[in-house]
Amino acid sequence: MSQAGAAQGTAEGSQASEADHAEMLASTPVASPASAPASTPAAPAAVASRAQPIVVPHYVLPLQEMQLVAEAAGLQWVNSDAHKIAAAQAAMAAEPAPVRVPREPRAPVVLDEGPLILVETRQDLAQFKLPFEQSNSA
Repeated sequence: MSQAGAAQGTAEGSQASEADHAEMLASTPVASPASAPASTPAAPAAVASRAQPIVVPHYVLPLQEMQLVAEAAGLQWVNSDAHKIAAAQAAMAAEPAPVRVPREPRAPVVLDEGPLILVETRQDLAQFKLPFEQSNSA
């Protein structure tokens, strides 16, 4: 297939997906802030009805369109074998859950309750004699 044919197929696919997207947006109800009731007793009932999960339709990958896009880019589309994918997913689901081994907590730290000891960390350098000063004074 030539690149012009692939580009045409891609353009038709993008127009179709844009049309599907526009149709989905048109069918989705949108609540405007101006039409929302301001704290009325019926508001909790409306919140309860909105709390239901949104049902997302199953997505099917358009393989033909993806192959055309890959070919237009100079690539080759490689698809996985559905039977091998299903077998791998079944094997993962059949594996037993790992046994949780809780960690042992650390031993509590025992604090010393004895008297505090003052430790001086600074020395008075005026009284400190350096090695070269001691050899001169001798």
